[in-house]
Amino acid sequence: MKWFNFLYLAVWIAIVMTSAVLVEAAKVPDSPDAVKIKPDVIISDLKINRINVVPAGHNVQINVTVVNPVRNTATGPFKVKVEWTNDPTRGYNLLGSGGVTTLDYDLASAVIKNRKTLSFNHQVPMGESYKYRVTADYLNQVDEADETNNVANAGYTTL
Repeated sequence: MKWFNFLYLAVWIAIVMTSAVLVEAAKVPDSPDAVKIKPDVIISDLKINRINVVPAGHNVQINVTVVNPVRNTATGPFKVKVEWTNDPTRGYNLLGSGGVTTLDYDLASAVIKNRKTLSFNHQVPMGESYKYRVTADYLNQVDEADETNNVANAGYTTL
């Protein structure tokens, strides 16, 4: 009979403790170990197209396509800048910047809006070779999965 009372008491304590643990677990809103999926901003395409030729040089259009390839994420607003130089050892000059409101890769949406193309015009003088550098999210406005893949380069030479 003594063992029976002891067993009864042990079962009763186990039930009370289990209930208390379940109540406390239900109060925890989010696990700190949960991994948040972050968007990523990458330059998927950089093209320089000649629009026309004038006596002073070539008028070109720089087309930059940025994309968020991470499913079920959105970037929020960010800026893209284009710079140019004829001598990279002397630094770059700002050509212009443009804004992107969001790159939203929502699989539940009928229309996925995870890419945007921006265009910038420039004139390259005759006999010159220019190098262009494009930086997406240059103000670090987006908390990205990879902050190291936001730069692309391309060149254009007139003859």
